[in-house]
Formats: sequence, structure tokens, C-alpha cells
Amino acid sequence: MKFFYTFIIFSIFTTIVQAQNWLKIDSVFSPFGVTVQSFSAPDFCDMDGDGDLDLFVGTLSDERIAFFRNQGNAQSPVFRRDTNLLASIYANGYQFTNADYPALTDLDNDHDVDLVIGGFNGVLLYWNIGDSLHPLWKQDTALMKTVNTMIGTDAKPAFADLDGDGDKDLVIGIGESYYGDVTPGITISFRNNGTASVPNFVADNSLVTGIPDVGLNAYPFFKDMDSDDDLDLMMGRDLQTMLFYKNTGTTQIPIWTATPTLVSSLETVRYWKNPVLCDLDDDGDNDLIYGTDDGSMFYYQNTGSVTTPALTRNTAYFQMIRIEGGASTTSLADFDNDGDMDLISGEQLGKFQYFRNDGSSINPDFKKTTATFTSLDAGSYSSPRFVDLDNDGDYDIVSGALDGKIYCYINNSGTFTQNTSIFSGIDVGWQSAPSFADLNNDGHLDLIICGEDADSIKFYRNTGSNVFVVDNSFINGVSVPNYCYPCFVDIDSDGEYDLVFGKISGSLIAYENTGTPSFPVWQKNDDIFPDVKVPQSSTPSFADLDGDGRKDLVIGEYSGNFSFYKNMLTTSAEKTELWTPACFSLEQNYPNPFNPVTTIRFSIEQTGFASLKIYDAIGKEIVTLINNEMNRGNHSIQWNAAHLPSGLYFYRLQNGSSIQTRKMVLLK
Repeated sequence: MKFFYTFIIFSIFTTIVQAQNWLKIDSVFSPFGVTVQSFSAPDFCDMDGDGDLDLFVGTLSDERIAFFRNQGNAQSPVFRRDTNLLASIYANGYQFTNADYPALTDLDNDHDVDLVIGGFNGVLLYWNIGDSLHPLWKQDTALMKTVNTMIGTDAKPAFADLDGDGDKDLVIGIGESYYGDVTPGITISFRNNGTASVPNFVADNSLVTGIPDVGLNAYPFFKDMDSDDDLDLMMGRDLQTMLFYKNTGTTQIPIWTATPTLVSSLETVRYWKNPVLCDLDDDGDNDLIYGTDDGSMFYYQNTGSVTTPALTRNTAYFQMIRIEGGASTTSLADFDNDGDMDLISGEQLGKFQYFRNDGSSINPDFKKTTATFTSLDAGSYSSPRFVDLDNDGDYDIVSGALDGKIYCYINNSGTFTQNTSIFSGIDVGWQSAPSFADLNNDGHLDLIICGEDADSIKFYRNTGSNVFVVDNSFINGVSVPNYCYPCFVDIDSDGEYDLVFGKISGSLIAYENTGTPSFPVWQKNDDIFPDVKVPQSSTPSFADLDGDGRKDLVIGEYSGNFSFYKNMLTTSAEKTELWTPACFSLEQNYPNPFNPVTTIRFSIEQTGFASLKIYDAIGKEIVTLINNEMNRGNHSIQWNAAHLPSGLYFYRLQNGSSIQTRKMVLLK
């Protein structure tokens, strides 16, 4: 199976974008497979009956709950985003939905898990009318109607049997509401005076007597942490610390006693800690996982016992390659001259954050290092670009900034010196963002710069020796909104620079260059990035990161995250290539992505034995479509994948000593 190895490492965790153009691969910047936004709120549950825990993550920064299916096992989780599980909840838009605080529980005692989501619209209940393996969601607007009149617009739900009667009671942590006249930081409880199968929630704060106001937000979660058969309480809040309350009462009448020792070892850098307690490593005791203000998730493994817990941080879980402080930008180049692409990013505070690629040209592995750039500072909201301005074979750095100016740092054998003269006359007012390319084919790098206002976009032609003159004739026909981030790239591999803009909304705008390498003619093309979007302030850059000759896409965003999209576009050369039987060839399947039937075309160079096989993302053979003698010439075959899950698949053709493999995406 050796021929699959390199690609498997690079793309085992993928998120499918519903378009042939781009394939989102989360594992590049999220090695653990989990991507998050700010104010993350996790919860875990086995949603497919395979004996391991899957992950739900709420956020204040996105419009929907994210679901990550555990593709590993109960002892060693490996998560992969699955957008299908919750698609029906958001099928009619986001206006009357929540995405903040998920809570999974069997609320009707039918042996499958129901979903409650807290947030701006109160707490919303979705019954699982499917089963434990195949959930189907149906909203119930009646059960929580009275509850929602008492809890405001920032409510975190938690369910637990706090009175020992065999049904689930409801506890709500109150946050900062826009309206509702509730005190932030308090905890409200509702006793279930119905049954385990037919709940009915009635306000009764005796269940949470003794739990104080904990700040501006309260994030409760209940679990028996010491195996004494009653439920204890972990309380997250908007501060850097967390609170733990041991139940020193009974299963019928809880008494909440503050027990700070258990949480004394937690980090105190991040705040808005949002906890969940579960046995994530399947060793029989409960661990602690929590989300935070910037989205980072922390895992504290229970290294004690089921009766005497002790929490120890495990940094191998929930790794994300991102910037501290927010407002990430992107520029890719082989800065250290080792044959692969490195990444530099700006940030809110104006510094530069550098991610060295310690992997290879086909399998990137970005590691954050700051030593080279600690002294460089563009003020606020920096947007650095790698560019060889002085043509000496190494990369200088040119950055935009909040003040609308351009900051230039010349690289002299690894030492950077600020140059204040080259761009001294350039100022777009606010929020400058530059990009460079030789757009008139004269051997000099020209400059495009965007700013806060749409009409601040300017093109500066480099007349030689880095003398820049405004010449907007080179961007005739280009129209952009406010706060755009420009990037030159030959996206269709036709030898001419195209132009891509990131928008504050998180989407991208593409202008295809239909002119010449010496003078561009711009044609807006909305079909290139139809479904590529991040939550806010996309900042795109392009480079071939997997060695297939296509420019892949890396996007920074306001949260500080990065996203990687593999380029699946058909190049100009591929579009014009004639399909003849004169040579061995395997064509891209169509449609792609497909559901569930696709057609595969291929050519056989010589009459003889041929095989065509399908493999999954880890190299396991799924089916043999052809395994017999075939005549020289053109052939095609259809494949029906109705019985298989969504994901990335490979198809491999062999005829004699000729072998070719391609990728395809099943999207249900």
C-alpha cells in the first residue's frame, strides 16, 4: 500500500466543500482534526454506536454547531468534521436557531440522545426521532416555552437528575443577555416534575442552593467525579479560573461545597472556560475538557482514580496551529530555503507570527517560531507579505497596518532593517493590505493595496528600482467592498496573474485575468470560490503545498485560525488536452463531488489485462470495478457508492506496467 502513504498522512481528516474546486483539509492546521472558533463550548456523545465519543462544539462566532465524528477509537480519539448530522437543523437558515451551547441527553428515555442548544433564542429542543445510530431531528417549541421566558438570551443548559427521582432536571447558567431581566453569572434550576419519558420543567432553585453568582457567565456541568453515587458540579465562567463543587449532600438533596483543590492546577491564561466532564480516554474515570474565549480547547486527563480525581494537562489533544491575539493573515514562501513553503501572519497587536514548515513540499507540518521576527512591529492589525523587493534572493517583508501605511523590512542575511523611504508616500487611510506581482511583465514587482473604504484600492506600477507610481488602469473593471485583502495568483495556470480578494464577510472574490501577461483584463468569476467561506475577515494566499502542481489556498481569519483548501480546479492544460487512445490515461470522474453515482473514463494504450479499483482514504480496497482483458481504446464505467459514507476515495487504473491514481469525493 506504499503508493498511498504520502497523501494519506496529508489528508486523512477532511471537510468536504460542496464544489469540485476546493477540498477543505482540516488536519493541516488542526492535527487532531478539530477546528474551533472563539468562545468554544464542547460536549461529547457517542452518536453512531461505535463505542467512542463524538464531539459537538458550539461557538458565539459561527452560525451553527460543529460536529466532529470520532474516526479513531475509545482510547485514542481522532476527529473528523461531519456537516451532515446537523444539516437539517439549519436547513432553513440561522435566524431562529442557536449555535452557542450544545447539550446532549436522552430526555425522553427512548435510548437515543436528544439535542438541546442554548443561545440567543433561549434553549431550543430537538427530539431525536431516529435512533441511536441514525439520528433524525424534530424541533419541539412547546416544552421549553415557559423556561425561555426566565433565562434571557445567553443561557447554557445542563441536564442532571439532582433529586434522585430517575428523570433529568434542567440547570441553566446565565450569561450576559441582551434582554430578559436576568442577572448574569447566576444559576437557575428547573425541577422535572414529569417523568423520565415525558418531562415537565418547573422553576425550583432549591436544586442549586449554595451556588453563588460566579461572574458575568455561568457554565455548569454535572458528573460524579468521586464515585460516591451523587453528582458533582464543575462550573466554568468568564474569568481565568474554574470552580468545582462537590455534592456533600445526597442524591435527593444536594449540598454544594466548594472544593478548589481539583481545579487548582488549571492554566490561568484563557478565560470564558466552558467545561465538559467525560471519559475521553476510556480508562474508567472522568476527564475535563473545556473551551475558551479564543476557541482553544484544553484537555486535562484524570491521572488520579475514580474516587480521587487529579487533573493533568495533556497537550497532545486538540492541537491547533493558529495565532495568539486574533486577526490572522497569510503569506506563503520558502523563507528558510529548504524546499517547502513557510507561513507568516499578522495579528491585532501588529507583530508578525512565523510558522516554519518542518514537513516537506508535499506534506506540510507548520511549527510556530518567533525568534526571527520578534523586533518587527507594524503597530496594529499587521498584514505582512513575503516579497523579494531588492532582488537579492531572500525574502523581505512588506506589511499593511491599521494606520493605512506600508511598513517595509529589508532582509540582509537574516537581519531585518526597516526601510521608511520606499513606500513613504503611500497611505490608504485605514487598514492597508498589500500584495505584489509583476503585472506588466517588465521584471519588476508591482503593488496593489486595499484599505478600509472600497474606493481606496490602488495599483502602483513599479517603474524600476522600487519606484512606485499610481496607475489604476491596471485594475480597470475591478470592484471591491470595504476592508478587502488582495492576493495575486495564477489560479488557472494559464501564465497570467489572477486577482483574489478576501472579504470581511469571510467569503472570496475572484477576478480572472483574460488579458495578457503584459496587460490584464479582468473578468469577475463567481464560480471559482462558490462555497469557500470562513466566519469573518478572510485573508487568502496561495501556494502548492502538496506537490501536485496546483496552487492550494490558505485563509487566515479574524479568530486567528487558518484554513487549508486543496486545489481541485481543472487547469487550462487539462481543459484543452485531447482524450485519445494513443496513450494510457485515467480521467477525472464526473460529476465530482458525486452522490451516489459517478462516471470514470479511461484509455488503454495496449490490449491486455487491466484493473480499476476503488480505495478509501486510508488505503483500504473497497471494490474492484474491472479486473480482466480489455481492448486498446477509450472506455468508461459507472460506480454507485450508495452504500458508502461521504468522504474522500481513490480510484486506481493499471494496464501492464502503467499505473495511475486519482481522487474523488462522495458527498451525501
